[in-house]
Amino acid sequence: MTTTFSARYKHSPVSIILSPVTLTIRYQDEHSQQQDIHWLGSDLQQLETTPAGFTLHYRSAAGEADTLQFTDPALEQAIRKTFRHQKFAGNAPARAFNSILSKMVLIAGIICGVFFICYYWVAPWLGRRVAASFSKETEISIGEQMYNGTISTYQIDSAKTKLLNQFYQALHFQTGYPIQITVVKSPEVNAFAVPGGHIVVYDAILDNMKTPEELAALLGHEASHISQRHTLFNISSSLARQMFISLIIGNESGITSVLVSNAANLKELSYSRELETDADNQGMKLMYENKVDTEGMVRLMDLLNQATEGHGQAVNFLSTHPVFEKRVANVKEQLKKYPSSPTALPGLQEIFHALYESY
Repeated sequence: MTTTFSARYKHSPVSIILSPVTLTIRYQDEHSQQQDIHWLGSDLQQLETTPAGFTLHYRSAAGEADTLQFTDPALEQAIRKTFRHQKFAGNAPARAFNSILSKMVLIAGIICGVFFICYYWVAPWLGRRVAASFSKETEISIGEQMYNGTISTYQIDSAKTKLLNQFYQALHFQTGYPIQITVVKSPEVNAFAVPGGHIVVYDAILDNMKTPEELAALLGHEASHISQRHTLFNISSSLARQMFISLIIGNESGITSVLVSNAANLKELSYSRELETDADNQGMKLMYENKVDTEGMVRLMDLLNQATEGHGQAVNFLSTHPVFEKRVANVKEQLKKYPSSPTALPGLQEIFHALYESY
């Protein structure tokens, strides 16, 4: 419904009707016929406050000048609001907003905002989404390429690799993946999982293991990262920004190439608290189901915390697998679900001792 206001034009009472483009002056001529005069908003020059009320000044493109007098403050506010983008209304922000340049800046800002959202949130989500669509065979193939791309930078300890694989096989952990373990020589206290089945263990972390159960807990934890596809999802999310174009067009080969070319990032891949907790829980489940004392996971947490005290060498495992209070509390709580009991796996102790006798 159109709102009309009262005013005086050429000393006669008139009605004023406002639209975003025009101000219309409606009056009755001498023949009692309705007549309309239209003033473009762009031709309004000044809205002046006077002792008698308000005066609106108008100048047409042809130079014709005119005025409109009124006393209604509501009309004054309506004129300023309706024509807020015009100079006479004094609303600089509104005028700026309606300028071509400001609109271009606004559009550019929206585009940048969308890109920012996609870059930091949508792309990682898409990375996990696309990775989840990989078949297990594709994941194993990608993992093999990633493993080959990163293992060449290390010196492999063949004797310990053989023994540690024997140790893992004796655990009988069922993960659904062909787990293969490689021990490499390094002063770093670290270990990391590769999508599809490879686990790389630095020999320095083995120095800290006191019991077979602690080592079983470490391997169960890393194997759980693989079986739950944490490593694949995490690295896909971390590298998704580089894969942004490939993700948009759904190019699996492009994603694979980025994953493989960034295989060196695996050892620096940091897991969230949720994924670490899930790997702990799954690792304890593997231990319990295969008659390995689950107390070993608790001792592993203590061992890792102690490894940082006065340690002169890099303890990278803790930067990528943080041991936080809630994680330790969760492991202890899981003992109610997977209670501690003596390890009952024949030959496990012998392989463990043989591993350390090979130093």
